[in-house]
Amino acid sequence: MSGKKTGAGKAPGYPALREFFSGYLHEDFRDEYGSAVGAAEAYREDAPADDLAALGKEWKAWRAALGDASPAAWARAIRQLGGAWSPQSASEVEILGKSLLAPKI
Repeated sequence: MSGKKTGAGKAPGYPALREFFSGYLHEDFRDEYGSAVGAAEAYREDAPADDLAALGKEWKAWRAALGDASPAAWARAIRQLGGAWSPQSASEVEILGKSLLAPKI
């Protein structure tokens, strides 16, 4: 995991995020989970604690690297990691992050 900004066209090395985006926010996520937050909740339910910890670290680094990106830039970054979700606003990304980072009960 690098967490560093990469050059254009290069997918960053975020293996836990790639697993989440490709495994849960894939092209059929709405049919399976209803929403991006539903997919995040399913991931949190399925994933062991060490995977959740890795995802949390990578999410924070990825989020910081993207900064104030446009919705189109968020969608491109998500596609680079195997996901199909296209957030319509930064607030949707923040809501997803809060769901992913919430303590597991």
